[in-house]
Amino acid sequence: MRQKRSRILPGKKKRVLILGLGQYPKGSGISAALFFAKLGAEVTVTDLKKAKDLAGNISRLKRWKHIRYTLGRHNPEDICRSDLIVANPRVRPDAKELRLARKLGIPVTSDIAIFLEHCPATVIAITGTRGKSTTSSMIAAMLKESGRRVWLGGNILVSPLTFLSHVGRDDFVVLELSSWQCESLPQYYPPHIAVVTNLLRDHLNTYGGMTDYAEAKAQIFRHQGTKDIVILNSDDAYGTQWTKEAPGIVRTFGKGRGNDAVYSARGIRSGTFFIAANDLHILGEHNISNASAAILAAKAVSVPNGAIRRALQNFRPLPYRLETVRTYRGVLYVNDTCATTPDGTIAAFNAFQPRSKNLFFILGGADKMLDYCELGRVFRRAKNRLRIYLLPGDASKKIYKELRGCAVQKVKELRDAVISASSLAKEGDSVILSPGAASFAQFRNEFERGDVFVRCVKRLPHRAN
Repeated sequence: MRQKRSRILPGKKKRVLILGLGQYPKGSGISAALFFAKLGAEVTVTDLKKAKDLAGNISRLKRWKHIRYTLGRHNPEDICRSDLIVANPRVRPDAKELRLARKLGIPVTSDIAIFLEHCPATVIAITGTRGKSTTSSMIAAMLKESGRRVWLGGNILVSPLTFLSHVGRDDFVVLELSSWQCESLPQYYPPHIAVVTNLLRDHLNTYGGMTDYAEAKAQIFRHQGTKDIVILNSDDAYGTQWTKEAPGIVRTFGKGRGNDAVYSARGIRSGTFFIAANDLHILGEHNISNASAAILAAKAVSVPNGAIRRALQNFRPLPYRLETVRTYRGVLYVNDTCATTPDGTIAAFNAFQPRSKNLFFILGGADKMLDYCELGRVFRRAKNRLRIYLLPGDASKKIYKELRGCAVQKVKELRDAVISASSLAKEGDSVILSPGAASFAQFRNEFERGDVFVRCVKRLPHRAN
């Protein structure tokens, strides 16, 4: 049951421990540290990374002289002396620090939980293995087009604590949530509208298996009230199952008739609303699916059809997601670094295969305990039009085993792949970074990987003969 949101902010005169500062300038850790420092709390920040790796965010906190730091390790004494612990989403619930906190009866929360407990506005939350950022951004664009005041945050690299004090009762908040953030959702303050784009194999290096991963995602709607809404993908096995389990109102999108939003290669229909696929500036069936989910979320809060249509017609791919970097000498270069699963890479292949003569894919990285059999089957069927570059990493070894008969080149650096592909690609070809794996083998995160790719591509004229 939903409780009335509190107007009293926590933290004054409390000893608050931020468990995981993080490196993103508006991420969960630093935003929580700033939030509680401004409230007058006694803040301690701890992170397993050393000060040199966190220099940017430490610099952003330098105004707050009373903040204490324990870096390069976690000190049990910091746990013991805390009144409240704010855990970074990447800190697992079974981490020894959180086990100690529970043993001592010290409350553990998250930036998302704090926000939801105190946010006065309508909250639309989005999760899923793929399409979270795109769907969240589409929903925000539709709301803005209808004249609503909108705040966008969460896993999209902006903690909602950065704007909590500015949110009004008549505003709308769109939150993108990872599986880790879903796990920290407060039971009594669920999102008014929840969206699950899909559920595919991912993060199996973190979760015990798909059952645990799916249940983490399901927390986005598990505690909703009977008047709340959940939007589910009926083409997804988990989505179909969850339609029977959701406590609130269920809306579905998918390819089959009977869904509240039906999509195909032609376009999307929802009630009297229809938009042709040709009117969308996003590639791939997966993005048509994302748009279908966004349409239902917008309709749930009475956004007019005209505003939905205009927002979709004006929407462009987000950075790092099937992002066109440039066309150079007739060759298209695409940054899809956020494709960190084989399903994401297959979606990129399906989007560009019909519109390219030949495809040059840059794959590989750190392993997340994922299976690459289907990726291998898809690529082998197109092996005569395909050349693959493999970056270093354990996932690359698994991918290599599935690419029998394909033209594969192992490279030490991303730069080497870009230079080689640019020397071989001809007019009408596409060079696509869509790794299908995590970035941690060589990069801090997938965004750094994408930035390196973009820099390499933009420097190509200087290397041309």
